[in-house]
Amino acid sequence: MTDHEWFELLKQGDDEAWHRVWDEVVEPESKSMRSADMMKRFSLAAGDLMGMLYEEMIGRGKINLYRDDGGSLQGWLRRYVRGYVLNADPNAHGEISIEGAHADSEDGPSEMEIPDMDHGVLRFEVWRMTHLCFRDLWNEDPERAYIHLLKTRFHLSSEEIKDFLDVSSSANVDKIFSRSIQFMLNDWSFRDRHGAP
Repeated sequence: MTDHEWFELLKQGDDEAWHRVWDEVVEPESKSMRSADMMKRFSLAAGDLMGMLYEEMIGRGKINLYRDDGGSLQGWLRRYVRGYVLNADPNAHGEISIEGAHADSEDGPSEMEIPDMDHGVLRFEVWRMTHLCFRDLWNEDPERAYIHLLKTRFHLSSEEIKDFLDVSSSANVDKIFSRSIQFMLNDWSFRDRHGAP
């Protein structure tokens, strides 16, 4: 089944097509290293993700935003699911959950977990380091930095970037992007060892 055929069946609410979304998109993302821990922390189940995806794609018509122009439908849907996980932190929206913190809960005595690190400080440090490394990349090679930004922030495909920036081929876009990632990793490692200014 091609992505276009899958897309058309999803729009029609076909059970088999949506079952494939569960098998190839929702379940793998919910078990990935990047999402599983966050889902556990914020009491988010794979079924919740499936419900949110269906509501957004069919209920709000977001399925019509998909363009079959190089990026896979699976990858496009998975980015939505990953977004639900990343935005699941109740504290990010000013709500603090006290569920399970009471000593006399139905399951018997429970201890409130005391965090061993300040995630707010950690997030700020990662944000700061990322921006410093990106600044270094921009100063080294603006085209490479621009491609890095279009890929990671705006999720454009290599084909879209090729047309947008007049690069000779999408393969060259991929090579430039790969070099930008390598530069960022090396720069991050250097700054980590020597201390960021």
